[in-house]
Amino acid sequence: MAHQQIIREIKAGKFEPIYVLHGDEPFFIEDITQTLKKRVVDEASKDFNETILYGRDVELSEVLAAARRFPMMAERQLVMVKEAQDLKCWRRKDELAQLEAYAENPVGSTVLVLAYMNKKIDGRIKAVKTLSKNGVLFLSEKVRDYKLAQWIQGYSRDEGLDIEPKAVQMLADYLGNDLRKVCNELTKLKLVMKGAKVTSEDVEKHIGISKEYNIFELQKALGTKNIEKATRIVNHFEANPKNNPIAMVAPILLSYFNRVFVFHGLKDKSQSSAAKAMSCSPYAVKEYASAARLYPPAKIARIFGYLREADRKSKGQGNATTTDGMLLREAVFKILH
Repeated sequence: MAHQQIIREIKAGKFEPIYVLHGDEPFFIEDITQTLKKRVVDEASKDFNETILYGRDVELSEVLAAARRFPMMAERQLVMVKEAQDLKCWRRKDELAQLEAYAENPVGSTVLVLAYMNKKIDGRIKAVKTLSKNGVLFLSEKVRDYKLAQWIQGYSRDEGLDIEPKAVQMLADYLGNDLRKVCNELTKLKLVMKGAKVTSEDVEKHIGISKEYNIFELQKALGTKNIEKATRIVNHFEANPKNNPIAMVAPILLSYFNRVFVFHGLKDKSQSSAAKAMSCSPYAVKEYASAARLYPPAKIARIFGYLREADRKSKGQGNATTTDGMLLREAVFKILH
């Protein structure tokens, strides 16, 4: 079951007796647990019917005892185990048998949540299979970089935020796949836009991206080999190193030139087909096609090396004195010449 489907069902008052949430993307797990905390038990009865436990501090017997209690003057209770990966039961066969026995016949008035963070649970365990059969087993996976724009578009739509493709791509490139940060910025946009369509100009204005001196303007200058504009932006970045570290700039430029490289290899260079192959918005295909005319594949391969070297040196590998600004200046010069 997908993250948004789980959220929708919880908000509609459809609760499963057991939720096992696991995987290496904490955002989805936190979003589901927070939604359950808001919806399962009303505020007036939380003191009696909401039990929050932590895996390292509790035994499975205590968790099951809490789950088998009946709610007080309410329809249901919530029993949530955070950091459930620290429960000792995962290494004890007798306790796994107890967990399986509960999962076979869960208490209908209890919503039991096991939030197993930052790792995958062993799906071969019989108790886990039984938990999944009688509840929800949700794997929370990282959103791949090439799918991030698509994810932002879908999440925005579910949140009632109308946002143009160019603005979506800008958010994906600028914020990366820190989903909590992405969602915080989308919430900010939803509040300030009040139902209006979000454009790239709105993103620049409200997300704190300088209109003239930003990474997107730099990649546009590089894509057109506008030496004067690129130099002006690099000068600004060098004067504001905290806002524009190589650790942020290099991955975005690598992603940009990777799409240009992919474009070279496409047999079908039509807008829709190219956009799908490059994992970008159709509006951007023309820009990548233009850059491809200026940067042959062999040159792009060298550009990858320039950017990776700058990124590596910015982290102190083989470099002790060169600043981020100087590293970026050198990389941009090599790209343009």
